Amino acid sequence: MMKKALRSLLLACELCLAGVALADVTFYEREDFRGRSFTIAEPVANFGRIGFNDRASSVVVRSGSHLVCDDAGYRGRCVTLGPGNYRSLRAMGLNNRISSSRPVHARGRDTGSRAVLFEQPNFGGRRLVLRDNQTVRNLAGSSFNDRASSLRVGHGSWTFCSHADFQGVCHTFGPGAYPHLPRQLNNRISSGGPEYSPELEEHRQQAHEEEARRRRQESRRESRD
Repeated sequence: MMKKALRSLLLACELCLAGVALADVTFYEREDFRGRSFTIAEPVANFGRIGFNDRASSVVVRSGSHLVCDDAGYRGRCVTLGPGNYRSLRAMGLNNRISSSRPVHARGRDTGSRAVLFEQPNFGGRRLVLRDNQTVRNLAGSSFNDRASSLRVGHGSWTFCSHADFQGVCHTFGPGAYPHLPRQLNNRISSGGPEYSPELEEHRQQAHEEEARRRRQESRRESRD
């Protein structure tokens, strides 16, 4: 009886240690690692989806280097944090401002990633398999444009958009099964690819530049008025 209990205890400890090994970075709601917290080992493009947008005040990075940004989609002001304990984010200008984070090594190395689009809800009908760093800028030339109704993501993060060239409404999906796509993308997907593909990075940069130009033009109009 004692040996069985000891084996169970050792197994529980092994599972706990395994969980810690996977815990790459932990964000805390208050300084000095206090308050609510959440831990990630995968990229998170929008902290708002998990109820932690603009809330982090301290960080513990256990392994690797992580990019943290004050805008969703890894945009805005970004800082790379190496392994260590960051009791406060004030000096970095990121206190209560972090909106997205990803491992730095993930860029361009989403090896083994895979996404499968299905023609019908609940993974029925025909399917389109996207592997590794395969990016599709336009599905119009295939028989799968505006056809997908469900999705499985095996590894990595994938972004799919309602228009070609990553335009229109876009959503990023992490690993998991999605028996029903969001209404804005159901039977509307026309482009997609891994979150860190060069094409998506180029699109984000162009969108950022266009938004900056729009704001400058609005500022000039307001100053003239």
